[in-house]
Amino acid sequence: MFIEINKVIKKIKEEDYKRILIQVPEGLKTEVVKIADKIEKQTKAQVIISVEPCYGACDLRLDEAKLLGCDLILHFGHIDFGVKTEIPVLYIPVYFDLEIPEKVKKEISEIKEKNLAIYSSEPFKKVLDDLGNYLLKIGKNVVSKKIILGCSEVKNSAEANIFVGSGKFHPFVLRGKTYFLDLEKNRLEDLTGEVKKEEMKKKARVLKFKEAKKVGILVSTKPGQFYKDYEIIKKKIEREGKEGRILVLDEITNEKLGRFGFDVYLNTACPRILDNHFDKPIVNLKDLF
Repeated sequence: MFIEINKVIKKIKEEDYKRILIQVPEGLKTEVVKIADKIEKQTKAQVIISVEPCYGACDLRLDEAKLLGCDLILHFGHIDFGVKTEIPVLYIPVYFDLEIPEKVKKEISEIKEKNLAIYSSEPFKKVLDDLGNYLLKIGKNVVSKKIILGCSEVKNSAEANIFVGSGKFHPFVLRGKTYFLDLEKNRLEDLTGEVKKEEMKKKARVLKFKEAKKVGILVSTKPGQFYKDYEIIKKKIEREGKEGRILVLDEITNEKLGRFGFDVYLNTACPRILDNHFDKPIVNLKDLF
């Protein structure tokens, strides 16, 4: 794992930041105290650590930073999502310098499809480059090579996809024949069946929404997930003869939604919350309109 912490320290000194809030994803929680210690030892800034979950660059703890009088947020592990903020946010990428094992290379060489689209998340950018070079070496065509987010819209552009990284959060945004180069388990997995199941689940959720009478419209307060046109959506579904109610919350969980009695929920926030368990059907806004 590689973090350019010295560049961060240089920036803090140049701008003379006094109080800093640090956000890290779950995978960096074991390192965050060491990072805070290093910053405080080499600058005049006080560092405060956010313990709340951090799901991406859409999930900035702006209220906490403002409450604590912070003049900078350090956001580790994600790239700029384009969220406009009053408090400056410095995005610090985290990179993994990993090699593709020979055993996995052999599995990749046995893929039947010739024209491939390859993807990864930002931390695995170097491995993605290595994968692209290896595929060309063994006679495959790389028709597309992209860094994607868990909420990306990705159109099919090849006979098959390969996603390289860890966890299945990102590859489930892909469609069609999909392989997963799992760098945690060091194996190549065919995810095509699971991807098709996700598509079938989406169609079933849309059908349940069409049959529903009472709809809870979920609006997230996370800066990069807030959907400002919630009133337009409410009026739209009411014109379809449904009863709509706007529900505002930060993190969307089953425990929070289990007691309201709606037939279905319409999610205007991160489309990947559907990966979690919910007792009531939830449909993503983009799947409807």
